[in-house]
Amino acid sequence: MNNIRREEMYWLNPNWVQPVRKSNMAPTYWQRLFMTKVFNIRRDLYEEQICDISVRSGGEVSDDKQFSVDCQMIHYLLTIIVVLLGLISQFLYWLVFDSFGRYENRSKRKLKCIEDQKDGEYNAIIIGTGFSGIGTAIKLKKHGMNNYILIERHGHVGGTWYANKYPGCACDVPSNLYSYSFEPNPKWSHYFSRQPEIAEYLEYCTDKYNIRRHIQFNTNVTQLKWIEERQLWQVTTQSNNQEKQLFARIVVAATGPLSNASYPTDIPGIDQFQGQMCHTAEWDKTIDFKNKRVAVVGTGASAIQVVPEIQQMNVSELFVFQRTPPWIIPRDDRRISDFEKRLLTYFPIIQKLIRRCLYWSREALVLSFGYRWPTRYVNQELVMSNLNREIKDIELRRKVTPPWDLGCKRVLISSDWYPTLQKPNVKLVTNRIREIKSHSIISQNGDEYPVDIIIWSTGFQTQKFALPIYGINGCSLDEQWSETMKAYRGITVPNFPNLFILLGPNSRLGHSSVIIMLEAQLKYIVETLLYIDKNNLRSFSIKQNVYDAYNQWIQSKLNKTVWHLGGCHSWYQNAKGTVTTIWPDFTWIYHLLMKKFDYQNYILEK
Repeated sequence: MNNIRREEMYWLNPNWVQPVRKSNMAPTYWQRLFMTKVFNIRRDLYEEQICDISVRSGGEVSDDKQFSVDCQMIHYLLTIIVVLLGLISQFLYWLVFDSFGRYENRSKRKLKCIEDQKDGEYNAIIIGTGFSGIGTAIKLKKHGMNNYILIERHGHVGGTWYANKYPGCACDVPSNLYSYSFEPNPKWSHYFSRQPEIAEYLEYCTDKYNIRRHIQFNTNVTQLKWIEERQLWQVTTQSNNQEKQLFARIVVAATGPLSNASYPTDIPGIDQFQGQMCHTAEWDKTIDFKNKRVAVVGTGASAIQVVPEIQQMNVSELFVFQRTPPWIIPRDDRRISDFEKRLLTYFPIIQKLIRRCLYWSREALVLSFGYRWPTRYVNQELVMSNLNREIKDIELRRKVTPPWDLGCKRVLISSDWYPTLQKPNVKLVTNRIREIKSHSIISQNGDEYPVDIIIWSTGFQTQKFALPIYGINGCSLDEQWSETMKAYRGITVPNFPNLFILLGPNSRLGHSSVIIMLEAQLKYIVETLLYIDKNNLRSFSIKQNVYDAYNQWIQSKLNKTVWHLGGCHSWYQNAKGTVTTIWPDFTWIYHLLMKKFDYQNYILEK
């Protein structure tokens, strides 16, 4: 990634070219020995087929099918070993320490709750009603706190799963893993859940735990400000053009990094376009695609879902503008039968076992992405074999082959993407956009593409917090994060007392379900509040030296992972190449870190 300049992030740069390089995945002697001797894979094939990605992207494909078969065997064998070891260690831990793996705080301790506070004052204010916000509310209620509110800018719960309604919107994590561990759903219709079903699941959780009465819908939070003399947060809200001030002991920012759509701002002529435009995160259901010429800008997670759907809407032409190609693995989805649903309903232990097997199988990827074991070559070969199998055209194959290591950017899941790109009315455009005219898009090489509709699939604003926050002495979070986003354990920041940022910096994942990290943070919040109440404390704030040391440790670990060494620039990183998003290790290590409130690392005030 160090060779990627900041200007290469933008669509406008005319000098940007897709890098072609030798992969930095070249194995050492000991890695070759491991792969060739232990798994009996021939050294010549191993080096030829995996180490030189530039050769593979050029279309030279080996006829030795046994190599891919061997790679599949290694992948499955390692996954089975990790799953078995994980289940055994989890069971032993449960026997000794009681309940590791359930992620649910089984403590019977209750939070002190001041019920007779003034109007507009609360024990806690939660911003957002996605998985993070609803999960926080459930945990607080379970521990006896009822004087709290949730603030939601939309008219329904669901967060990003309510806002994103584009055709084909779905989760790329198995349903049994992308749900609360304390609220399993035996009635998922598919192995990978669709957007409406996930939104419905969150509605169900909201009603089951009686959370809805605490929610203020259609309300925007415009500012957070710490009031030192009162040791409270002042939360400024706006609804129906009316501004209101609320106050809270604790604020939980559950907005998440995928809340504000990102539009390209440096492309001339966007305002001159006379056709229809929308972002996938702000989908316009009134758009009629039939017999229209459509441009989709971007080839990320939302694009690979929406492009196949648009192609089936009888469009006359579909232009897909690609800045950089993603690595894609097949989506092995299937419908869950009624028999399986009944089985999981009557025998919930089976669903718990499935969840834990899924969990440990995902943890196995950390060995490749985080620890860069030689198994990463196996994963690379499996994904490359899928690409070669799906796309026969040499030129198209070259265009869709990423020049960086698997996992450096988010690995996408689709079985429709490659077939769609080969449809007669679909054209993949790899030249960058120079400008937009009233009815067309002009690429850097001067080609003009007449279009009636533009769909922006350009992601979210992940390197800036969703709202202005002012802490001690008016310290601005935006200013404190001007160089890079950082947090202690992804959840607290110095100078901002009594504030929790859920799924904050370096607490998201590149290999598994983010719900796992979320539940660790929810437990940490509860443990923190229990300690604060027990000791009659008014505020807590992470110490600066602890914060700095923790982030140095995080970056030292990230510097050895594929997210730093993989040779790409992704939304996991800021403009300088610092990985600000990803947790670099196993999630069970994070759970152990978050098991108890480490009060000695905080400034505590009574």
